[in-house]
Amino acid sequence: MSGRSRSHKVSRIVLSIVSALLIVAMAAALAVYRPIEWKADVVTASSSRTSHMVSPRQVETYCPARMTIADTDEYGDSEYQASNGDVASSSRYAAFGSVLRSSVSSMGSDGDSSVLSMQRGDSDDAVFMAAGNVDDGSRLQESRLSSAVDGTGSASSVMSWATKGDVKGVSAASCVTPELEQRFLVSGTKTGMTQQLVVANPSTKATSVDIKIWGAGKSGALALSTGATLVVGAGKETVMNLAAAASDQDALYVAVSSDDTPVAAVVRTVAMDGLTSKGSEYTVPNNTMSTTLAVAGLSAGDSASLYLFSKADAEITVSWTDGKGSKQAKQQSIEANRASVIDLGSVPKSATGLSIVADHPVSASAKITVSADGGQADFALFNAMEPLSVSAIAVPDKADATIGIVNVSSKQQTSTLTFYDDDGEPVGHRDIDVPAGASTVVKLSDVNKGNVAAVRLADSSSSMVCGMRVGQQDVSRAKLAGLSIVGAVDLREAREEVRANHDMTIVR
Repeated sequence: MSGRSRSHKVSRIVLSIVSALLIVAMAAALAVYRPIEWKADVVTASSSRTSHMVSPRQVETYCPARMTIADTDEYGDSEYQASNGDVASSSRYAAFGSVLRSSVSSMGSDGDSSVLSMQRGDSDDAVFMAAGNVDDGSRLQESRLSSAVDGTGSASSVMSWATKGDVKGVSAASCVTPELEQRFLVSGTKTGMTQQLVVANPSTKATSVDIKIWGAGKSGALALSTGATLVVGAGKETVMNLAAAASDQDALYVAVSSDDTPVAAVVRTVAMDGLTSKGSEYTVPNNTMSTTLAVAGLSAGDSASLYLFSKADAEITVSWTDGKGSKQAKQQSIEANRASVIDLGSVPKSATGLSIVADHPVSASAKITVSADGGQADFALFNAMEPLSVSAIAVPDKADATIGIVNVSSKQQTSTLTFYDDDGEPVGHRDIDVPAGASTVVKLSDVNKGNVAAVRLADSSSSMVCGMRVGQQDVSRAKLAGLSIVGAVDLREAREEVRANHDMTIVR
């Protein structure tokens, strides 16, 4: 073999060895290398990004038990003992739109002990309807939907009343949809006020609930004297005394957050002045923050005040509304992260509503007080609302009710009220014309001889706020003050966007 052939063969061997080493090295590098995130293929990631809008097909609401005082223990002389008196209750359950079935069961039941199987009327426009009471505990209403569209959902309510004892008057509320977070604006914890936060867990899994409270004394959350965490068992209810947790405040803003499962919550408020009853009320969650809000259902002579909360310093303008328009009542600045109170005094003649305009989003609740002979009084504590395109209110059995509507827009608007009887059948339609910034009322006693169990409002302009003022005949006959106001329930389709993104940088 020549020298040239031998040299060529050696070169091929060397190149083969080097190539093999390079292949081994590259394989080892690929085994441990992870692309740097900013060097990932942006085109591939963005092209694989997807999103979907989803809507629930099953709706659940929690209806609280009848009103009760915090302490029913018997001690001392009988004439000085706290008492629930002759408290009674009623409830109305309604389900609107594309509903397959709806039923009501006791809170914490196994689902087989249905209290009410709701029935639907025969006509195409009928709704599911049932009536009952909450004397022996709270209720859960479950509705299964055939489709999730605007105008579909449940709008149920409860009412409690008494002519004797320490909860004389009327208390009422719409039933509450369970959520992971719920917020409340409630009256203060001064002497004579009892505030009970009732947290219900309708799921089959226990959950831990965090409580955060802002007061009126200063900006920022308060350090609670009773602890800030509740454990609520599956199908159970837990009560927290807000007056003990945050005493001597003029107003409270309360946030309730669940770690694991959605919860429903209400606040029971009872007011006393010595031995004189000053009223009681339920407060339902107020998760709305907006620059334009309204309150419907007022009457001349009511004493009115507003409770407000904002995450930023805000300038608030409050106006009375009547059949012709609005008139400014008060303008005031409020501080961020602090519950604020605005005393509005007596509701003027002909006024039936309030409008609230702010330069930053705010939450607002109104307290309306009426008085009777002997110093007895009652109050309504309810949420200011933003306009809804479609909403509904269930009228509790044995309630005397008036519907109030406020137009928050700058021009005249028309909405349509549809009334339903206790069989779920529509018994009338009424087009309501309301001038710009004005308000009006509709007495349900004038519709279908007073047999109205539910009302639905359709407002294509999304400019109307609707509320129901509630009284009760037994309380009126006893010449006692009795008042509650129930806000309309939103029947717009509940939708959430679920996003998914194919990200190659997470592949190891």
